[in-house]
Amino acid sequence: MSPDALRERLARKGLRATRQRLAILESLLLLPGHPTAEQVHRRVRPDYPTISLGTVYKALDSFVATGLVRRVAAAEGHSRRFDADCSAHHHLHCTDTQEIIDYCDPRLDALIQEFFAARGLPGFRPETFSLHITGTKTRES
Repeated sequence: MSPDALRERLARKGLRATRQRLAILESLLLLPGHPTAEQVHRRVRPDYPTISLGTVYKALDSFVATGLVRRVAAAEGHSRRFDADCSAHHHLHCTDTQEIIDYCDPRLDALIQEFFAARGLPGFRPETFSLHITGTKTRES
């Protein structure tokens, strides 16, 4: 993604396009999977040797707060992972490899919507949802 496109993404969310934020956003988009703040920090550090892990966390948290990225919980619960794809999708977490896999299924989404439409929760109306399913990947035959 070009620097101008990164600047535009930040501007659309009301964030200043500092050099560090641009580098953090670019790293988040380029790193595979759902990286941690530590992984983003390791990627930007060669170009910004004085950048602290705290600065990376603050930038990522501001990205989450504005809806630019999503925070994805890891199964172990203490690791914060980040997802630059904010479209509606679910996550499959493999406890063996710690991999988080994006998963989309319109039929599953329809079932969840139908469930809440039929049963609902008093005083609560779901607007969005994302499942986080934990398991292990099986070897394909």
